[in-house]
Amino acid sequence: MKIVLTRSMVQGDIQYLKDGLDKKIKGEYEFLVPSEFTEDGICEVCYDADILLGPFVTKKIIETAKNLKLIQVPWTGMDTFDFSCVKNADFPVCNTHSNADSVAELGVALLLDLLKKVSYHDRKMRAGNWNRDQQPLNLKSKMLSKQTVCIFGYGNIGSKIARLLSVFGAEIIAVDEFAEKDSVLSCIYDSSEINKAVKKADVMFCTLPLTEKTKHVFNDELFSEMKDGAILVNMSRADIVNEDAVWSALNDGKLGGFASDVWWNPPKRGETESYPSEKNPFWKLDNVLMSPHRAGFVEGCLPHLDGAIDNIIALAKNEKLSGIVDVNKGF
Repeated sequence: MKIVLTRSMVQGDIQYLKDGLDKKIKGEYEFLVPSEFTEDGICEVCYDADILLGPFVTKKIIETAKNLKLIQVPWTGMDTFDFSCVKNADFPVCNTHSNADSVAELGVALLLDLLKKVSYHDRKMRAGNWNRDQQPLNLKSKMLSKQTVCIFGYGNIGSKIARLLSVFGAEIIAVDEFAEKDSVLSCIYDSSEINKAVKKADVMFCTLPLTEKTKHVFNDELFSEMKDGAILVNMSRADIVNEDAVWSALNDGKLGGFASDVWWNPPKRGETESYPSEKNPFWKLDNVLMSPHRAGFVEGCLPHLDGAIDNIIALAKNEKLSGIVDVNKGF
């Protein structure tokens, strides 16, 4: 079984994949790495590929890989994938949801930090300041058990966040037109009822996939419908939140806090530094918590790759695949 990478990976990631595959199908696969990760470079090695591993595909690549049995994207987000190339394909396109636990845990950590102002007071105490003047934020925290939490996108990550938060006693509601209500949720709304949901929420989690429909869902209009002082945590993609709208909502007091693991100006590949925005200085706001897209980085493992490993093994053993993407919906 031949596996062609369509995006470069560091050697540690490739070795992690090989170690995982070797536990079940050692000697039954071969990794093919293009000389360059361009359309022509991939076409040079993919003509007899069984699997394309990565998010980059083109019509020419698909036509060249005549024996293709699977396109496996080794993470959850599909916003950079060109679905027009696979509309009539007779093979599945899959992503992974194996990092759902790690993303959910970080999301809950970010929320608790905002509610309890942990990082804020840590910064002050490092300068010897016990915040007795209670400026600009006060010493008081909020009880998670008293919050109504609305989760936008009740999939693998969203549902795990809900279960974790329910232990604290929070009321959990969700917005999702495809999911069904479960025992954790007190209510679930479809996308046409989004304004109704945000009016009830003290806290909002975004775990939506980024599509044309969800881009800038969190905009001026939606923020205007929220409770004053509501909190937003984004664990999905930056562009689901309109940057200028959230900046305004934070500065005029409509939004009481904002935490995100994803930002509008990430470093380019091979670089390590960049401010999270080129337009708005979020880092100057004390009610903002910034995380450098690190939810999937876990000590001792690479959880986003585990689902890819499982699917490659399943294909080799002719077993059921997981994370099959609806190419018409884009997720």
